[in-house]
Amino acid sequence: MARLRDEGLIRHLGISNARVDHLDEAQTIAPVVCVQNSYSLDNGREDDGLLRVCGERGIAFTPYFALAGARRESGAGEDHTDAVRAVADAHGVSPHQVRLAWTLHQGAHVLAIPGTGDPSHLEQNIAAGALRLSPADLARLG
Repeated sequence: MARLRDEGLIRHLGISNARVDHLDEAQTIAPVVCVQNSYSLDNGREDDGLLRVCGERGIAFTPYFALAGARRESGAGEDHTDAVRAVADAHGVSPHQVRLAWTLHQGAHVLAIPGTGDPSHLEQNIAAGALRLSPADLARLG
């Protein structure tokens, strides 16, 4: 991949399902612009440190399954915690929007992939980007 980048055939390199040591190794070979891992409010939190390192290095962190969490390919479910439901109620939004907003609040370098095939869900996902969670909301969510 680094050779293809050097030849101008690809512009940027990203890695997926990575740990900090993977990122360190990859960066000795070529610049990495993005890390894509499964990560959500209640799944993949072992990557909190990786997310922080990416931010410090100016690398985008693009979590997938931000809405589905541990359900992964099964899709977003309705098994939200009391904290997610309470924050959603306080803001007059859906729990899924809170989950997506929480993901985006993890840093300016975080870009979520909330895939959908439903136009109404797309509208809700876009609206979640404007949801501003307070420090108290974020603390409550964990």
